Amino acid sequence: MNNLKSNILLIFRLTKTLLKVYKYKIRHFFVTIQFSLDDDPAVSEGIKLIPLLNQSVKDAYELRIKANKRKKDSVFLNTFPGEHYRLLGGLVKNIDAKTIIDIGTFTGMSSKVFLENTPQDAIVHTFDVIEWQKFDSHLKKINFNNGRIKQYISDLSQKEEFKKYLELISTSDLIFLDAPKDGRFEYRFLNLLSGVKLKQKNRLLIIDDIKFLNMLSLWRSINSPKIDATSFGHWSGTGIVDISNGLKLNKKYFHN
Repeated sequence: MNNLKSNILLIFRLTKTLLKVYKYKIRHFFVTIQFSLDDDPAVSEGIKLIPLLNQSVKDAYELRIKANKRKKDSVFLNTFPGEHYRLLGGLVKNIDAKTIIDIGTFTGMSSKVFLENTPQDAIVHTFDVIEWQKFDSHLKKINFNNGRIKQYISDLSQKEEFKKYLELISTSDLIFLDAPKDGRFEYRFLNLLSGVKLKQKNRLLIIDDIKFLNMLSLWRSINSPKIDATSFGHWSGTGIVDISNGLKLNKKYFHN
């Protein structure tokens, strides 16, 4: 009976909140769950990422990204805080990234930021299952022609495809995971990533949308040093993981 009352009260509170959301015309929202941090050892280990995050946030504050105003989504490039693009720019500058893997090309906004905030000898390797030209892209042919960016039409959640690009993944300085969040891709990719021995080097994994309900277990499952950078990244969740020594997962949270 007490559980029933608690559930009814919870539904009532959620309903009131949703009514307020519609009343105040909030652009976008979703329901999530907040987990405690003190019982997640990877968060304690992630303290070492704070100096990097601190400097990257400072640089993101100063950064201004060139935006093509004719593209509707260009407004998000300089939305800070709230979007992750300026934070991504700050991060790649501070780790001096030369080999970047961008999983989920879409309109190329993150790849654009990586290109503009890294030296000319840096290369962005972007993956998708759809060619970049089929979107209203922020990328240009010249970026591909000069070799600064390469696109691969591949599903890295599939074992054979992952193995095909393992050497590239192993030599990367940064992996940005902004895939479909369908409850399958990210889990399968991280499962594959945790099962291989990567070249030992400084390397970051950045995961988008870690606050989505179907991403909560994924984020919790990560046992490598990590930090939640949502306040300075994407409002729907930005997670930073140190995978210099590979990716460790706690499979008890892992459902794929």
